[in-house]
Amino acid sequence: MKKKISSLFFSLILFSSIFYFITSVTVTAHEDKKINHRKHKPIFCVLEEDRTGPQKWWCKTQMRVHRLCKIEEHCAIVKIAELQKIIDELEAKIIKQDPVECNSLNFGHVGLKNGNVYQSTSDTSKVIKKIKKGQKISYIGISDKKGWLIVVPKDKICTVGYIHEDYIGLSTASGSSTSANPDTPIIKKDTNIEIVHPKWKIKNKLIVLDQSGFFEIDGFVNKELGINKVIINYDGNDEEMILGSDGSFNASLQIENTLDVRITSYKGKKQIGKVLTFKIEVE
Repeated sequence: MKKKISSLFFSLILFSSIFYFITSVTVTAHEDKKINHRKHKPIFCVLEEDRTGPQKWWCKTQMRVHRLCKIEEHCAIVKIAELQKIIDELEAKIIKQDPVECNSLNFGHVGLKNGNVYQSTSDTSKVIKKIKKGQKISYIGISDKKGWLIVVPKDKICTVGYIHEDYIGLSTASGSSTSANPDTPIIKKDTNIEIVHPKWKIKNKLIVLDQSGFFEIDGFVNKELGINKVIINYDGNDEEMILGSDGSFNASLQIENTLDVRITSYKGKKQIGKVLTFKIEVE
């Protein structure tokens, strides 16, 4: 009995030591002048390849119970800050009407009908550009106002603006769909998500790409299940995808070698169907 107690006590001390070690990050102190508090240590993201063995083990253990370790939390916060900076820069370009570099964009969407791109999220604001049906459009992200997207129409001079989601759809030029408004595939009753592009190498398990860089994922949800929300998780990031009236969704991702992807569908706050978990690799 004494041996068991000693063993348990030793295990507890060892686990506590490992936990303290893997959740400690050495950083320099700073002071946030916007908030009245004492100096504290800023955070930074430790990439997976730079993590120690115990750090990797702890993060994987937490992920199995649908939690994030402190390192992953820090990486998520840093990523959100980086994305917010990009959005702030784009919003400044919208106000000033500064052009953006066309060659750096992925024009994976297309105009579904003639319409306008506006300077703000209102159809009474200044019209930045007019788009035509079939015109290539780069989808940048979702605005703060429901139904309005940040986009860049392809032109001689590319500028950023806002457009209502009803005016854009998947592009034919990207090879992501068969038409600007693709037909909904027949989805089995027990299936909640169907990926139509890229093509599977192993159905619902593996997609292989011929090169690294940006690529498109196109799919559909089973509308008969009442799904109204789809979350894609990749590289530690959660992103809510826009659902079209036909149940279609699209995501632009970037890959170097491999990506682990999880797509989850919801009806309100309730998860519908199984999580679609698969891997994407570059051959």
